Amino acid sequence: MKFIMKVSQNFSQNEIWNQFILDGNQDALSRIYDDNYDLLFDYGHRFTSNVHMVEDAIQDVFINIIKYRKSIGSVKNIKGYLVCTFRRQLLLDLNKNKKTLFTEQMPEGFFDYFKSPDSDITEKEDKEFLHATISECVNNLTDKQREILFLRFERDISYEEIAVILNISVESCYKSIYRTIKIIRCAAERSLVKGGKLFFGFSSEQLNKLKSSGN
Repeated sequence: MKFIMKVSQNFSQNEIWNQFILDGNQDALSRIYDDNYDLLFDYGHRFTSNVHMVEDAIQDVFINIIKYRKSIGSVKNIKGYLVCTFRRQLLLDLNKNKKTLFTEQMPEGFFDYFKSPDSDITEKEDKEFLHATISECVNNLTDKQREILFLRFERDISYEEIAVILNISVESCYKSIYRTIKIIRCAAERSLVKGGKLFFGFSSEQLNKLKSSGN
């Protein structure tokens, strides 16, 4: 009987992943699944309201990971790899379901930045006003801009991994983030001044730092 090592709580995601890839440790895969399920579900919910389709896509991703374990090998960034694989699976499922073909340019309004299973939580008046203003700014962006913004700032996916997920260059990813933040900042500054206080904004220092990162 093959000995299956229990996964330590102190192991990194990469160590846990390698336990599964090298030894087929199911406990390790369960940890990867549990640690990343909420991220994948929340991300998928912004593409479609069909909860079952999102759940099925997540299940298919992990079924394929089990099936092709020996050919997958080591992965540098587990979160980025799972998001990329899940996105591809979900778009394939949406294609089949709607009998349409999604190219790299998704239909307008297809990716909903603010759509979330918890979006009906009651907020205070100021937060509602802030959310409405930012929503308007973000919804005026392109689908790809919204998706890049979500992956980078909501889910802390690296620029390099976002470039792989969306099949763009890292330089394009940097530039898109910089331009997107600038667009939101300018729009917010025009509408979110209340009592002389700015509710939302990115400092010039932050923008310059981001701009220099992309050079």
